[in-house]
Amino acid sequence: MKKIVYVLTNDPKERIELISSALAQALTALSFGYKCEIFVMDNGVRLLEPKYIEGLKAKTFDPLSELIQYYRDMGGQLYGCNPSLASRNINIDAEGCKSEADGFVNASKLLESSVEADAVFTY
Repeated sequence: MKKIVYVLTNDPKERIELISSALAQALTALSFGYKCEIFVMDNGVRLLEPKYIEGLKAKTFDPLSELIQYYRDMGGQLYGCNPSLASRNINIDAEGCKSEADGFVNASKLLESSVEADAVFTY
């Protein structure tokens, strides 16, 4: 099975269309039978805060919360960068935040996944 890794570093409120596009691409890859992993880091970790992304919707896409749910329902994995969360004082145990990711990881997981991947896309 081919594997694709997506790295999202942009704040969803500042780059809603870019983040929506990346999620849509990951959904397409899953529908083609690829294994997908999304890593959110830097300002991209805000994607893990349900209250922060509530109501965010790019004009030509479904709301971010729905895109994430579709992605997870289709078997996509979502990882949050521990250092990025900590530097932004985002409490990973906050209600809703912890359940949105399959894991909170450090650089070693991203490195391993990227080396094993057939393609890596960064946004």
